[in-house]
Order: sequence, then C-alpha cells, then structure tokens
Amino acid sequence: MVVSDLPDMAQRLWSPAFAEALRCRLEEGAYGAVQAEGIEMARYLRLVPPERSIYDAHNAEFLLQARLTSMSSAAASLYSRLQWRRLERFERQAVRDSRLTLAVSHHDANQLLALAGPGANVRVVPNAVEVAAYPFRASSPHVQPNLLFLGKLDFRPNVEALAWFIPEVLRALESARLFAVGAAPPRWLVEAGQRDQRIAVTGYVADERPYFARSAALVMPLRTGGGSRLKALVAMASGLPIVSTRLGMEGLDAEPEVHYLVADSAMDWIATLQRVFGDPELRERLACNARALVERHYDWAAIRADVQVAYAWLT
Repeated sequence: MVVSDLPDMAQRLWSPAFAEALRCRLEEGAYGAVQAEGIEMARYLRLVPPERSIYDAHNAEFLLQARLTSMSSAAASLYSRLQWRRLERFERQAVRDSRLTLAVSHHDANQLLALAGPGANVRVVPNAVEVAAYPFRASSPHVQPNLLFLGKLDFRPNVEALAWFIPEVLRALESARLFAVGAAPPRWLVEAGQRDQRIAVTGYVADERPYFARSAALVMPLRTGGGSRLKALVAMASGLPIVSTRLGMEGLDAEPEVHYLVADSAMDWIATLQRVFGDPELRERLACNARALVERHYDWAAIRADVQVAYAWLT
C-alpha cells in the first residue's frame, strides 16, 4: 500500500481525467494564466509553468489545521497534527511555485508570506459580495429571540463551534431559538434538533435571506478557523447584527461595538445576546454601521481595483 505524503485536501478533488484534459489545453498554448481556486485545486498548478500560475488561497489552510490541533479531541487532534505538517509543506510549495498568490486578508497574506519565505508574491484581494443582492432590512423594535448560524455543517470549525454553543449558551437562553442553516449537518446535530424544538436544522437552503429576516442576530462562536467570512459579509449587507468571537471576525476590517459585538466566554455570550434581544437602538446602530462598511470595502465594485493591481503583477 502506498501512503501519500500529500494532505487530504490536495487529494480531495484530484482527478486523473481532469489532469489529462488540463495538460491537453496547456499544450494548445492559448492562455495567459491558470488560476487554482483554493487548496483543493492547487495540486493542478504543478502542471502549469510557474510564470503562468495563480494560487487563490481561500484560507491559510496550514494555520487552520494548526489551530484545530489544540481544540479537538485526542483522536481528531492527532489527525490535525498530521495534516498540519503535510499542509505546511504543500501550501509552502504552492505559494513558492506560483507567479501570484491571492489572499483574502492582510492577516492571511502575512501568514502565507512567513510560510513561503522571500520571493513569494502574495497580494490581498478581499472576499466580497454583491451588496445590492441583499436588501437592507432595518431591525424592528420587537424581534423574536431567534439566532442564526450559517455555514457548511461538515466543516470542522463550524461543527465544533455548534457543539460548544448549544450546551454552553443556547441552553441558558430559555426563550431563544437557533436556526442551523447549511449543507451536510452531522448526525448528532440533526438528532439534537429532533429532541429540542428550539433547534431547527435546515440542511442546505438555496436562499438564506428569509432566515435573516426571521433572526435577531447571526452567531459566529468560532474558536478555530481562518480566512475571511462570507457569511458575515452577507449578514452585514442585510442588516442582521452579528455576535462573534474575535477569531470569528478575523480578516475583516470590522470593529467590536461598532460593526458587531464580541463574545468569547459562555457568560459573555449569554449577556451579549440578551443585550441584543432587548436593545433595538443597538441593533439598528450595528446594522447601519455594518452595511456602510460592506458597501465601502467589500462590494464587488469596491474590490475591482484590488483585483486589477494584483493581476498587474503578472505582466
């Protein structure tokens, strides 16, 4: 049995047929550059001449795995430690071998530069949303104490966040209800929703906006992870206040008490959510400030110049 030295994420979307099709297209020569979207596609860049390769780093993946080593169970931590070292080697090579690497935040860019060393070309292009697609909805004076968690539910940082949040925080807020919205919920979460009517597990939904309208806040109790949160941007565009750990909003140019509320311990979470439920002026202020921030810095139109500057390095 051959044991690969590649991280699992580099093998997840590997297809010999796709690789052969890519080789054939490259031989035609009619292209300016090849851009790999995320670590799962970065392996294909090994087929591309370095001067024409772009690695779009959706996260600093090695950092995410490093954080998971200290937050997981013993078995999961061992897996993360093994993957962390493999990801370090793989991601370092991807950044070094690419003519250009795109990072979603200055924090991630600094991490990737430190990983790859001198000579790496890393440029920041923030994540963005089409703000006009999310009509701003001002908070009503009286809201139901509904909370929204949004994200892929087979993503370990999201699963671990909910596994902590439900027993530590939600159980203490007797009138609150949680919408867990996202694809591939784990079995334990589905069963929790079946036992407790205050937990609604939806699975994948084509449009999250109806849940924004029904919720008092987006909760982001993330204790591991990296990158920049698209779910935060769509909530900010929609006028839904956010309560998050500091890590949950990492990578975004948002300030606590101005654009969102920060909570880390269970006691902080309980007190902060009660504050959100009972203070319509606070909800309105956070919503208006967050919408203005997204319009200014995280709309597609706002980042167009960043994209143009980044790609100019290819010439």
